[in-house]
Amino acid sequence: MSNRVLIVEDDAMLREAMDLILTQAGYQVLTAATGAGVTALATRFEPHLVLLDVSLPDTSGVEVLRNLRRWNVRVPVVMVTANRTPEIVRDVMASGGNGYLLKPFEPKDLIDRVRRALSPSSPRTGG
Repeated sequence: MSNRVLIVEDDAMLREAMDLILTQAGYQVLTAATGAGVTALATRFEPHLVLLDVSLPDTSGVEVLRNLRRWNVRVPVVMVTANRTPEIVRDVMASGGNGYLLKPFEPKDLIDRVRRALSPSSPRTGG
């Protein structure tokens, strides 16, 4: 059975590209465009990994991450961001994130980051 990945990204072109890349790499993918209902979606879909955009139209991705952790959703969460400031990285890690992926990225970077996050020995690390 393949690993399930939930992608939460408001940019439709990027979301579709990530979906295609990961599907072709053998993952089952579910996507969402906003943060609304992500906790319920994660509970129903039971993903092995969540790729979560930091900047969503309806809420902060970091707040969605905090809600997931508050509801005891312990799946690894990798934040996706174009923001390279140390504050964002600190917020992500302090909120229970398992790392981040900087935009723009190459397909290989996405697949490598997903594999690292899903690795049983994967520590909570950035980048």
